[in-house]
Amino acid sequence: MVCLLENLSNEIFYEIFDYLDGCELYHGFSNLNSRFHQLLNSPLLFYELKFHCTSIQFDECIKYINPNQIRSFNVSSELRIDKFFSSFNIDSSLHHLRSIFVENIKPETLSDLLTNCTHLPCLTSLNIMSYHQLLDLCQIYPLIFNLSTLKSLTVTSHEFKNSMALPYATESQQISKIEHMNINHRVTFQELATVISYTPKLFRLEFLHEDEDDSTVELITPMQLSNITHISMTIMYLNYDDMNIFLHKLPSTLESFNFFVCEIDTSYLDFSMWEELIKENFPQLKNFYFNYTATIHDEEEFIFTGCVLDQFVSPFWITRQWFNQIIIRQESIAVTIKPHKKRWYECLTTHSKLNINESSLLSIQYTPEDQWLDVLYDEIEWVTDVATIYHLEMTGTFFIGVMSQIFNLLPDLHTFRISSITLPTVTLLTDDELEQFIDAATSNRITKVYLEKMNTFDDVLFLIDLFPRLDSLQIGCKSDIDIELFLHMILIKINSKKSNLRLLAMRIPTADDQIVKKIQNLTDLTITRTNETIFLRL
Repeated sequence: MVCLLENLSNEIFYEIFDYLDGCELYHGFSNLNSRFHQLLNSPLLFYELKFHCTSIQFDECIKYINPNQIRSFNVSSELRIDKFFSSFNIDSSLHHLRSIFVENIKPETLSDLLTNCTHLPCLTSLNIMSYHQLLDLCQIYPLIFNLSTLKSLTVTSHEFKNSMALPYATESQQISKIEHMNINHRVTFQELATVISYTPKLFRLEFLHEDEDDSTVELITPMQLSNITHISMTIMYLNYDDMNIFLHKLPSTLESFNFFVCEIDTSYLDFSMWEELIKENFPQLKNFYFNYTATIHDEEEFIFTGCVLDQFVSPFWITRQWFNQIIIRQESIAVTIKPHKKRWYECLTTHSKLNINESSLLSIQYTPEDQWLDVLYDEIEWVTDVATIYHLEMTGTFFIGVMSQIFNLLPDLHTFRISSITLPTVTLLTDDELEQFIDAATSNRITKVYLEKMNTFDDVLFLIDLFPRLDSLQIGCKSDIDIELFLHMILIKINSKKSNLRLLAMRIPTADDQIVKKIQNLTDLTITRTNETIFLRL
């Protein structure tokens, strides 16, 4: 094995080294032999250093690695960060240092670091994350804007010190070359206007706004945003009118818009307004991501009053391939819009073309305890008041009695995906649940089902009984599944039920050509494989 490694070219070793952390790389290879010693010290090799390792590795990296070979460093150990900056000089010898990430750095240490970074000729990316330290907005940002080569900036902080306001940039201060900025801390519109006044080349902006009323939105001029083509904004509790003013200041050159709002005001769900805004103001918009999340503490406090989520079947949304999804989590409901991404059931469509007018998806992303089931049913009814749901996904393990009740609330379902199921017994079902189960088994319109985790073969046999219109079934199987027994039971069931099932997809972690060949020897069905999924045409 050693001889084979020795025969590899230097270029192959450099490619392998690119995947390794610099500290681990140096610690593991520096003492092997003279060839590796030369490789580790070659000017063709650059180190990505992450200082959250052992003290031995830390000290060795600081002492022996050539500063000119360092491409990036990540100091995420709060215990080691002061030692690092007291032992390692940040100066012009770091010719190739492009990226710096620091976490929970003390304000005075950060100020010294930013001052020294002005000597770095190639620094293009800076990521500052501080949850335990209070930073001074007025002190930190001017030091950052003095970094003449910086192009990407992320500042994450739980909060900043209250200090005097950062002044607007004068023409001589607009020297920053920052193109991508993520202001991942609370900021008012006035503070946002001030910060971006220093960045005339900014085209990608992300920020977090958390203030119920903020009339300072008027301080932002359209000229300040004129170069923005990508914007991502998280809005917490801002009133709709102020938000609308900001939206109309965004440039017509916008190409990507990510809008996350946490509110209870359903004015944000006026999709006719969004349609009109995009048509008139953003003709070049290619990607639109929308997430409206309302926190629910009382089942009586929130309803989609005045909303019509079915507005998404209009030609405007369909042409752009932007589709909606409703997500029910514990204590919250989210309405999302995002560009179309191929869903699991589209891979199972064989003959008929999917109707894009029927794309609304409901995702239930928690398993409620028994005492909260009525709340879940109420939430589903709120959704059905404003939208027709055709696709359902349920995360977690659900008892079949609960599933039956949900199917009765969602009569237009075409597809169903669930993590796993708990099979019923007669003694576990109440009379009402038994009646609901019979109704669900006879009246549902579901044709495609995905069971992500099959616990027993009976799970699949039960699903065939539950969904009489089922034509496509996808199953997540264990690696040690008895393929022969499983297929034997499935085929007997299909024949005895005269089932409509025409496609069976088995997702097996160890699927390969050998398993396909084994199945082919068991049956004359048409078989294909895509990665881990084996498709059988029945």
